[in-house]
Amino acid sequence: MAQKPKKKQPKKKFTPDELKQRAEKRRLAKVKNDHIRTVRSVFRNAGFDRAPEVANQEIKWGAQAGEFDDAFVSENVILLVEYTTSQSSDVPSHLKNKKILFSKILAEPKDFLKYLREKFIDFDGRLGKAFHTDKYIIRIIYCSLNNYDQNIKQIVAEPVYLDFPELKYFEKLASILKLSCRAELLSFLMIEPLEVANKGVFLKKTESHVLEGSILPESSSGFPPGFKIVSFYVDAASLLSRAYVLRRDGWRGSFQAYQRMVSGPKIEAIRKKLKTDHQVFVNNLIATLPSDVHPEKADGTTVDIATLVETSPVKIRLPSRPNSIGMIDGQHRLYSYYETRDDDPEIAKLRRDQNLLVTGIIYPEDVNQSDQERFEAKLFLSINSNQTNAPTALRQAIEVVLEPYSPTAIGRQVIQRLASSGPLSGHVENYFFDKGKLKTSSIVSFGLGPLLKLGGTDSLFSIFSHPEKADISSGKAQEALDDYLQFSASKINIFLNAVKANIAPNRWTTDRHEKDRMIVVTYINSFLITIRHIVQAGGEIEFDYLKSSLKGIDNFDFKAYHSSQYARLAEKLFQTHFPALAAANTAATA
Repeated sequence: MAQKPKKKQPKKKFTPDELKQRAEKRRLAKVKNDHIRTVRSVFRNAGFDRAPEVANQEIKWGAQAGEFDDAFVSENVILLVEYTTSQSSDVPSHLKNKKILFSKILAEPKDFLKYLREKFIDFDGRLGKAFHTDKYIIRIIYCSLNNYDQNIKQIVAEPVYLDFPELKYFEKLASILKLSCRAELLSFLMIEPLEVANKGVFLKKTESHVLEGSILPESSSGFPPGFKIVSFYVDAASLLSRAYVLRRDGWRGSFQAYQRMVSGPKIEAIRKKLKTDHQVFVNNLIATLPSDVHPEKADGTTVDIATLVETSPVKIRLPSRPNSIGMIDGQHRLYSYYETRDDDPEIAKLRRDQNLLVTGIIYPEDVNQSDQERFEAKLFLSINSNQTNAPTALRQAIEVVLEPYSPTAIGRQVIQRLASSGPLSGHVENYFFDKGKLKTSSIVSFGLGPLLKLGGTDSLFSIFSHPEKADISSGKAQEALDDYLQFSASKINIFLNAVKANIAPNRWTTDRHEKDRMIVVTYINSFLITIRHIVQAGGEIEFDYLKSSLKGIDNFDFKAYHSSQYARLAEKLFQTHFPALAAANTAATA
């Protein structure tokens, strides 16, 4: 007798709350997976191989148990990686729990490496016998998706922190330049590139590449005394192995950095032309050379630039030192020769055979790193600042270097502070990868600049008290300027917090789906101009007073003002919410 078919169990019906929880769980899983894929892509493109046999495996070392989310190996470098997509408030406790293990590993790296080899046979096989134990370098990398209190880095100092902005920078760089970004990544990981093998071989720090070139006398260069200007031809491979670019979206944290992020389409267009025409670009690259490069005469003696009266032939010894030649102009032409894991044989040949014309500037030995960066930035800006179509952001960046105490320069520094803490935190375009956030160029020009200028009765400077206040504009009081930047950011945040306290929470956003959003350029600029009116009228920039005065702003008809009507909107806000101050201003100007 045939068995009766079993009845299908009805599908479980989820409540709306359960459906939301399931959807959120899927979203968080995707976020985590995307974050992990991004980190892995950076290391793979830079030449690292993943070591899955070590990932997520229990490690007991120094009586401490734990595990690492991932591991990577390249030559004699071992990276142990920890990922987290936890919310910002949970990151410090997560790190503190890992500190003891991190510390014990880095205190005994040789013994720990021996432990890893014995515990994980496949990992031992991966490393092989290519290098002596003393040659291995271990780094612990901590990758948090979200921002967190940076003070924790002082407490847990063991890892290299690959935070999200730096991760996105290297993701873009590695996706375009592949293995040719390796030296910069190693420097970020606090690894001296010369201590890393290249195809099993270590370069000697004393090695150099001797090139034929020419040198200009000081009278013909126009550069400051002691600066040497040389020209020479060098193969693309040799230059790539030594070059670096000070990009404004990079990780070095210098205010002097203004070169743009490398462009993938531009690199590929040049690369295609190289493969099609097999011709080198004849226009010169401009770079800075390290101060220990001493142009030599034919007899091997160093050229005395002070006594040179005409252009002369010289020998130039380029040390085999990564990150030693600063590319000021021509990064795309150079990096079009980039190297990949499965290298393009045509490009590989051109990289070795084709020579590029380089104009190099050699610093005097007494020029410090900060001055070098400033010099390189100024030189770059002098080459690019005359572009008729230069974007506003570039023109502002130029002004920060050339006129560091101008309202624009001060405004750019304050907007960075507003972006990192306060009511605008997380809502401001701060990096090249930020999308759908508040653009800052207009705010710096029309809102912050006039509010922060070093003079005038409507500037925050008029209510700033400091014993060295008068010396700020002359550049003799950097500490006072820093205090003014902090003072200004604080006062602006107080006003914006007072606005935020008086509106519906959903309105404080840049999300275009929120039709009544308040974080738009027009409104933010009008708030900054309103602060100017208050200051000029002698009003207070204090939270309780402002919160009370701005009561009812949630019902203000902001939509009646469009685009660049900052001044009209600010005047209306001032008259509506600060009538006594507005009357005082009117009486004063009558």
